[in-house]
Amino acid sequence: MGCSRLFILCFVLNVAHCLDTLDPGGERIVEITHNITAFLGEDVYLSCSYLGESEIQSAEWKRQVNSKNKFKRLAGFVHGKPFSRDYISEPDSLTNLTVKMEVSSVEAEGEYICEFESEEELYSDSVYLTVVARLDEVQVLVNAETINGSDYQSVSCSAVGGRPMPQISWLVAGRPPSDDTFSVDVSETVHSNGTSTLSSILRFPTHLQDEDSVTCVVQHPTLPVPKLTTVGVETYTRPNVSIKAEMVQRGGSEFWVVSCISSGGRPDADIALALNGDEELQREDNSDSVVLPAAVYEGRNVTCVFDHPKFIRQVSRVITLPSFYLSGVYLLHSELGSNSDDFQGPESLEVQEGQRDTVISLQVTGNVPHYNVACQKDDGPLPDGVELVGSSLTVQGPVEHRHAGLYECFFSYRHVNATLKFNVTVKPQVIRPVPPTIRVDLQTEGGHSVIECSAADAVPAASMSWLLPEGVSGVSWFNLTSHNGSHSVRGVLLLPACSPWELTAECVINHPALEEPENRSIALPLCARPKITINSSTEWKDGDEFTKVDCSVDSVAPAATISWHVGNVDNSISYQSQTEVQADGSVSARCSAHVLSSLYSGQNLTCTVKHPSLEAPEKRTIHILVHKAPLLSVSLVRRQDSPLWLAVCDCREEGVGADLSWVLPENANGQTSLHSKHEGRIKARLTYQFPLALHEGQDLTCVYRFEHGATEKKTIHVPRYHISSVRVLNHTSPLQNRYGGETIAHRLALQENLRNQRVLLRVEGNVPEYDLICKRSDGSFVQMDGVAMVFQSELTEQDEGLYCCRAFFYHHTATVNIQVEVTSEDEQLALAAIICISSALAVLLILVVTLWVCCKGNSSSQYKKKESLSALTSLMQEPGSPEVKKPAVTEINSKEITQLVSFSIVLDVKSTV
Repeated sequence: MGCSRLFILCFVLNVAHCLDTLDPGGERIVEITHNITAFLGEDVYLSCSYLGESEIQSAEWKRQVNSKNKFKRLAGFVHGKPFSRDYISEPDSLTNLTVKMEVSSVEAEGEYICEFESEEELYSDSVYLTVVARLDEVQVLVNAETINGSDYQSVSCSAVGGRPMPQISWLVAGRPPSDDTFSVDVSETVHSNGTSTLSSILRFPTHLQDEDSVTCVVQHPTLPVPKLTTVGVETYTRPNVSIKAEMVQRGGSEFWVVSCISSGGRPDADIALALNGDEELQREDNSDSVVLPAAVYEGRNVTCVFDHPKFIRQVSRVITLPSFYLSGVYLLHSELGSNSDDFQGPESLEVQEGQRDTVISLQVTGNVPHYNVACQKDDGPLPDGVELVGSSLTVQGPVEHRHAGLYECFFSYRHVNATLKFNVTVKPQVIRPVPPTIRVDLQTEGGHSVIECSAADAVPAASMSWLLPEGVSGVSWFNLTSHNGSHSVRGVLLLPACSPWELTAECVINHPALEEPENRSIALPLCARPKITINSSTEWKDGDEFTKVDCSVDSVAPAATISWHVGNVDNSISYQSQTEVQADGSVSARCSAHVLSSLYSGQNLTCTVKHPSLEAPEKRTIHILVHKAPLLSVSLVRRQDSPLWLAVCDCREEGVGADLSWVLPENANGQTSLHSKHEGRIKARLTYQFPLALHEGQDLTCVYRFEHGATEKKTIHVPRYHISSVRVLNHTSPLQNRYGGETIAHRLALQENLRNQRVLLRVEGNVPEYDLICKRSDGSFVQMDGVAMVFQSELTEQDEGLYCCRAFFYHHTATVNIQVEVTSEDEQLALAAIICISSALAVLLILVVTLWVCCKGNSSSQYKKKESLSALTSLMQEPGSPEVKKPAVTEINSKEITQLVSFSIVLDVKSTV
């Protein structure tokens, strides 16, 4: 009983697995998108596919018309032939009713039914198509109007030609407009083609709106984001108002120009001028200014009245024109003053005899624009040498006793005036010794040190001398200048620009105001060490190498002495010297020698420099190099434009020529060529051109021969390449020769009606690169993508056949044959069904045998067991070992059962695709 239940359970599970493999989507029959949105004037795809297994007799798209039971056929298949309307394309197949429909009007919106009909049943489903229209444009216009003296603006925003109806909103300063200032009117217009236009008008008084732009926001399902359109509008700006008065002169008279100023406002403010708030003044030349005589309008008020839409009421600005007065005149020296109304007597001013550039400044206090000044001395004219400049008395030259006396100056402007009297006394001059101001300075000019010592502003003049170190001499001179009774002495000492030792020069000054002579010392700068530069260069001339050596010394004057010597001995060589003086006073000396390199090969050339700033001569050395052996290098080059290879031997030689040759194998028959050029050294290149097959795996040697018979060699190895095979990476089965048993092709199955199927290949070998081509049996080439054959179009039975792929690198080659077979989905399903049924029968057979053995084991004798085992062994025909195939020996039951369970059943299910 237990064995029967186990058998039934296994059979049911196996059949369910097979049914699931044959029909993986049993519940899904029709695949369709139920809701589609289409754009007016564009194309839309209606997709509907049948996924079941029934054979479809007819299929069509249809649409319900006026009555409920009346339908209009649009596209489909009837009796195996496709049909469609003018604005709908033909469907792909009986099971795939995908069509392209042109949406020319909004009447296309509605429900479309997809229907498949087989012999047994009718399958149908529907899709609802929603038609929307993109907006043609968004129009924004700004208009201005005046109502009852107030300015208004209206902004119109229209969204044209949309479906469904768009939405329009407004933003002012990033926020929706307020209801108390702005009003919005909306209107709709429906067009004959089913679209509509929505217009919104935003209206506001100009003086209540402070933003210079507004934004129209249009929202519609066809727009990914709302469309914002910003336009500029007029705004009123509150002006800044002020009043100012400026005095000008016209025809010798003074006038006040009173200006009313309004800035930054929009629109311009209305301005009116009035005097004392009552009398309105006339503007000149349509300006906001008025010109008033200064003498007539002293102390009067002028008012500017401003009117603007941003003002709640009129704004006034008042300015009071000043009354002119002279409050007094003062001496800047004594800061004492007097005036004509309260005269207290003249003031005294004391000046020093002999004083120069004396200026007596008179300070006037008041607000008059200008005034007239007249001065006299002792009721007479001013003395010679005293002049009135502006409001100051200037004494030309030194002050004398005749300049003393009573001075009186009169200041007046129209009806106002002021007077100043002052008494000038001259103090006699007393000469006192004044010590000098001593200063020492050092400068470098023209290759010399210039030391300047000055004793300035002394009374009387100081005496000066120089104190120099022993052995140092220089050029010196002195000069004397006087100014305002003081005297200045300047001494100059000229010395060399620098010194190799620390030296100090002293300036000695004697003067009556000094208790003892003053000394000022200054240290001479140490000479900078010379800058020595040495270099060498080589050149070839008439087959000989020459070395040019240069030794340059930059130093202060005088120029350095330079010489060349060989080694450490005093063996001089011929050289040329030249000297050049620089703009800063330094001197450049240069010494050059031109020698034969072979004559001084391996030796040192020494440059010796002597200069006063050096305690001992300095030396610099250059080593002349020994003649170098040639540099050999060999390389192997693959020619891109030729099947030949190139062996290259490069040589760099310091001589005048290169003796190069190739040592080649006996079978060499290539072409050699030699090229050389001279670039300070000889560069030679010897090439050998040959086919790869000629020297593959061999060595090529380049030999350089010296003049004395010695040689230098460089060898390069030509690699040995091979291509062993071309492998197919896709799953294949071999096709063997029926006589020899060798594989003649690889059988490969590809699926029918699929695009971009690939056959992957791999080349086995050690070649660095290769070319891979594939051909059909008729000789036509197959498209390749790297190492893969590509079938871009859908495969049909015409693509079946034998394909040959060949990989080659020069003379190395390998091929592979591929038998391509195209299978359909029906064949694959049939093969899967055969495999499932075979598997189920195998399981069934195993269960039957197992059940039979279990039942017989309980009821039969030992003899019957042996017969059963013998019958079962012959039935199963196991290809077992010889020990298994021997006749059974009478043993205990456990041994017989062990021998029974060691058997196996082999089922060979073969199929041919």
